[in-house]
Amino acid sequence: MKTLKVLTIVAITGLAGTVAANACPSNGQKNEQCQTNKQNKCQKNMRQKHTSKKSEMKKIFQQLDLTSEQKMAMKSQRKGLREQMKAKRGQMHSERGMAGMSKFISANGFDKQGFMDMAAKRSQKMAEMRANMFEQKMNILTAEQRVKLAKLLQEK
Repeated sequence: MKTLKVLTIVAITGLAGTVAANACPSNGQKNEQCQTNKQNKCQKNMRQKHTSKKSEMKKIFQQLDLTSEQKMAMKSQRKGLREQMKAKRGQMHSERGMAGMSKFISANGFDKQGFMDMAAKRSQKMAEMRANMFEQKMNILTAEQRVKLAKLLQEK
């Protein structure tokens, strides 16, 4: 009976210590910092997932034995895409957030269909951009490299 009480006390103390160690402070400034740290961890996890997919494709393209001209063409294509995204970024940010939501909220309520249409258009644009990017990469490759790429992608 005494052993059970001691084990219960140790377990509760350990649990309380773990909760206290992971808890955020309650004062304002440090609490905001804690929330920022949690968001950063979440963003880091998302980046790692995205980076792992990127690195898989990078490894596949390295197996294609690209010529130096093809490598330069790929680099210039990525640079062009990066500049294009930079130009569109300002416009995209203005459409998001509270400013973007205000278009769909009125005294009559929420325009659900308009919001869904806008989200579908945004998804369509992103899919088109990805498809164009991949098409440009495919145009850089030779016929043999395309066959090898298809084979490598099927293996994954």
